[in-house]
Amino acid sequence: MSPPAGSLRGVMGMGGAGGRDAERRRRLVAAVVVLAMLLVAGATVLSLALG
Repeated sequence: MSPPAGSLRGVMGMGGAGGRDAERRRRLVAAVVVLAMLLVAGATVLSLALG
């Protein structure tokens, strides 16, 4: 039986969600998110200190 018409099984990425590079990709995304949060926090502190 074929999957439903709205199925997103193969749309997660080049190799799917569980490809061989999935763990590295997840760590890279997490690192970018953490870096962005640190930059925002630093900009907020600097803005408060200078304002």
